[in-house]
Amino acid sequence: MGKTSKTILIVGVILLMALGAMIWLSPQKVNWSPTYNTKDKIPMGLYVLDQEMDSLVGTWVDRVKYPLSEYFYEGIFEEEDFKGNTLLYINQDNNWNEVEVTNVCTFVAQGNTALVSSILLPETLKDSLGFDTDAKEFDPRLRMSNDTIRTWINDSTKTEIVDKNGLTGSYFLNFDSMNTTILGYVMVGKVPTPNFLKIKYRFGHFLIHLEPAVFTNYHLLQKDHHLYAESAFYYIPAYNDIIWSLNDQTSKVVSDSPLRFILSQPALKWAWYMLLGGILMFIAFNIRRSQRIIPIVPKSTNTSVEFVKTIGNLYFLEGNIRSMMDKKILYLLAYIRNEYHLETDVLDGKFIFLLHLKSGKDEKIVKKMIFLVNKHTEFDYNCTLDDLNRLNTSIEHFYQ
Repeated sequence: MGKTSKTILIVGVILLMALGAMIWLSPQKVNWSPTYNTKDKIPMGLYVLDQEMDSLVGTWVDRVKYPLSEYFYEGIFEEEDFKGNTLLYINQDNNWNEVEVTNVCTFVAQGNTALVSSILLPETLKDSLGFDTDAKEFDPRLRMSNDTIRTWINDSTKTEIVDKNGLTGSYFLNFDSMNTTILGYVMVGKVPTPNFLKIKYRFGHFLIHLEPAVFTNYHLLQKDHHLYAESAFYYIPAYNDIIWSLNDQTSKVVSDSPLRFILSQPALKWAWYMLLGGILMFIAFNIRRSQRIIPIVPKSTNTSVEFVKTIGNLYFLEGNIRSMMDKKILYLLAYIRNEYHLETDVLDGKFIFLLHLKSGKDEKIVKKMIFLVNKHTEFDYNCTLDDLNRLNTSIEHFYQ
């Protein structure tokens, strides 16, 4: 390396270090975006709630990271008993479609509970439960004002929050007082106005709450604001298992990169970037191509996958759905025997538990898949395309 190149490299590294130090030492602007994501540690994320949820409710919590339209699949209410469960949904906007609202209402009607904490709610849900709201989305610019919002739980403790961060002051305009109990209020002007209702729906109850910000990182760590969240969860029936709907509110894949920790620490991250910058500058000034371009040899195609697809197409053309389902089940059981070294002669509760432990898959996904396999192998019935689709979807969820 020549003297000039060394000088340029040293000057470049010094400039990169100076830039990194300036960025690292400069005050970081707090992000008040209402993400309601369980991986976000910003004020309006749900990281703290996700870490403390199990201790807060004291029961089993099933974190459902796919849409409710998939969780409440067609025929699920005929196949499974959902009594003694609570559906939990916490987000600024509730975007359930009409089918999802219908499924949630059916779930509650069977004697379950749904705690929905959102500002914007679907019109179909409002119409089904007979209420209307005055909803105000949170705008981070509202933090610049001096106005605070007071909200409280209507119980013996009178747990309240008086703050301006994240709260919107949304409230109910009207509701069916015959089937409704007021659980919480917000001060609108000088008038206490309901913002937390318990609505009876056939054999179950909806708990509709209009201030989801009280469950975010900021309020759970701010003074005694966590008492409000604890009081709200108190209305969930004791011993109910929790189905926490988290579609698009959590990272579905956690990186296995060895650089994950380095990139999560500001000092290490910038040291790594400066190292890469120095290496790139060295390459730019000193490396020249000295040989011909090596041609890329394409990978051989996976003929076994193509074979399976071809056989699947043949069965589809023949229309023999039962045979297709038989082959899928045989392939699945062979995969379980080879991958997890489990005997597949008896597919009972013990087998489900062992498969759940060895595969690391969600127990409900395993239980649903084995239920459909046993149903097909133990009963003689006319298989339909819906049966094939249901079995195939369940197996695909297991493979993911």
